[in-house]
Amino acid sequence: MRLSSRHFLLAGIAGLCLAGCSQKEAEAPAAPRTARVVVVTPHTFKLVTQGAGRIQSRYVSQVGFEVGGRLVTRDVDAGAMVKKGQKLAELSAVDYQNKVTATAADLDAAKAALAQAAAQEERFRLLLGKGFATHSQYDDALKSLRSAQAQVQATDANLRIAQNQLAYTELKAPDDGIVTATGADPGQVVVAGQMVIEISRNDEREAVFAVASEDIVRASLGMPVNVALQAHPEIAVTGTIREISPEADSATGTYQVKVAVPAPPPQMRLGAIVVGRVESDEGHLVATLPPSALLQSGDQPQVWVVGKDDKVERRKVQLLEFDASSVTVSQGLAAGDKVVVAGVNSLADGEVVKPNAEVE
Repeated sequence: MRLSSRHFLLAGIAGLCLAGCSQKEAEAPAAPRTARVVVVTPHTFKLVTQGAGRIQSRYVSQVGFEVGGRLVTRDVDAGAMVKKGQKLAELSAVDYQNKVTATAADLDAAKAALAQAAAQEERFRLLLGKGFATHSQYDDALKSLRSAQAQVQATDANLRIAQNQLAYTELKAPDDGIVTATGADPGQVVVAGQMVIEISRNDEREAVFAVASEDIVRASLGMPVNVALQAHPEIAVTGTIREISPEADSATGTYQVKVAVPAPPPQMRLGAIVVGRVESDEGHLVATLPPSALLQSGDQPQVWVVGKDDKVERRKVQLLEFDASSVTVSQGLAAGDKVVVAGVNSLADGEVVKPNAEVE
């Protein structure tokens, strides 16, 4: 059977129509991809500074003997609780006891000489009145009397000094507290003023920190500091800075800062490791973004910002802080900007997206 030319013409037109439809379907634009974004809400920047320190007593006494000698007993060790006036240690008192005995004998001799001089002065005074003694003889007797009186006073003072030195051979606690260190053992010869026992008062404590030079400029007296145990962060108190060292440590270059800790919990024992945390308001506005918002290209941090026509554009930003959980942007963004936070490395300039917004 033969097809007419009319049939061939109709078949050609139909083929052209089908081809045109296929080309239009192929050229139809794809739907915009969904982009997860955050809407920038600037907030006041708070700089957080923290560091480790130790709990110490505010008042620490370096206790030592007021005289030197051989240490014969030490009644306490580190960690012992002591009461005011309690005996802590003792020196050999033999020499000091002998000195007391000798000085007491000197005082008895001085008193005997005084009695003799007083009797002689009285005798010459009577003789002078009757004309049987000269003024020169009486003056000598009076001089001897006054010398004897001065000798008694000096020897009596020396006796009191010797008795005090004998009493100093016993070392007693100046206050209630806890022994935190010892500096000498029995049998050792110590000198006057040498630390034998260190006592820390247990009523007032403080946290002591070594602060770097770049952070010390923001510290001030009276500034509140959150002090928490390193092992148990939930155990915390708020203290205030009471002392800032005026000069840096020559070895570490850090500054010592002491924080008064009122009514510390029992767990904050002397020597406990604590963490101090300070939040300071820097006064300028910043924006916080997740790290995934940063674009990995160029020599300066960039982000994708969605414009009003839903087209993305690169925006250079300046970072203030960066860590594993967030980045703090100080410049480059304004309130209301929509920043892409997912799939940033697969976008292109001017690409149209469908923003799925969430407030930052």
